[in-house]
This record gives sequence, C-alpha cells and structure tokens, in this order.
Amino acid sequence: MKPINLSFAACGFLGIYHLGAASAFCRHGKRLLKDVKAFAGASAGSLVASVLLTAPEKIEECNRFTYQFAEETRKQSFGALTPGYDFMARLRSGVESILPPNAHELAHDRLYVSITNTRTRQNYLVSHFPSREDLIKVLLASSFVPIYAGLRPVEYKGQVMSP
Repeated sequence: MKPINLSFAACGFLGIYHLGAASAFCRHGKRLLKDVKAFAGASAGSLVASVLLTAPEKIEECNRFTYQFAEETRKQSFGALTPGYDFMARLRSGVESILPPNAHELAHDRLYVSITNTRTRQNYLVSHFPSREDLIKVLLASSFVPIYAGLRPVEYKGQVMSP
C-alpha cells in the first residue's frame, strides 16, 4: 500500500470522536496504520494524533481521561472559567501521564502539530521535538483556547502560541 497521512481537526471536547476513530484504527486498521507516514492535528486533534503515533495502546486510557476531564470541568461553578480552576494544568497532567518517555523521539518528523503565533497570527506546523517537554509544550499551545483555557497563552521558544 502507498504511504498515507492521517490528520485530526481541532474540536475541543469533541475530540472524543477522534479517539473513537483512533480506537477503531487500533482494533480494525492495524495494517492501515503501518502505512501512515505522518500524523497531523490541531488542538484536540493534535492530542489524539500524538497518542495514536506514540502510545496507541493507551487510547482507552486517553478515553477515560477525556471523560473524567470533561466531567470535572462541567462540575466547576463556571466550567473552565471558574476562578482557581487551572484547565491547562489539568490537561498537562493528563498528557504527561499518557505520553511515553520517548514520545518526542517517536513523534520527531512524523507528527505535525498546528500552532499559531498570537502576535503575528502566523501559523506553523511543528514536527521537530528536541525533548519530551518541547512536544508537550507544542501540544498544549495547539490546545490553548483564549479565555476558556486561561488568560496566559502557552509560550514555545519565547513566542506566545495558540491553536
């Protein structure tokens, strides 16, 4: 089979649909996944793409985290906007617990994450991850939704980024 690329769109908590597709790929499309040259995504789509590439055996764990995270956010008085609730810190803890220690090596030149410089509005597809922390920062920057996820966007390489 000819190499293919797989991309997941931005969609917030609807990323659970992407996780369903990723789960179906893992169960019924292993042969197809072997032919995927590159994975791409923005926001929640980048999170699913990163797990499918670096830790496909953790898709179900990712499903559980997403449901728990959504429920936890809904229980807040004002959702993610509740004073004192740190949406991005909670997301980071989930990402850190799911991605393997060598995720950045597995993702290097195979995962393409869409981020935008908030000042210049220039979009970038990042595919080079010198460290696991760099990969996590890029995924968080791609997932940041101004105001909803907080007031301070994620910094990456000294630049303020968002999806």
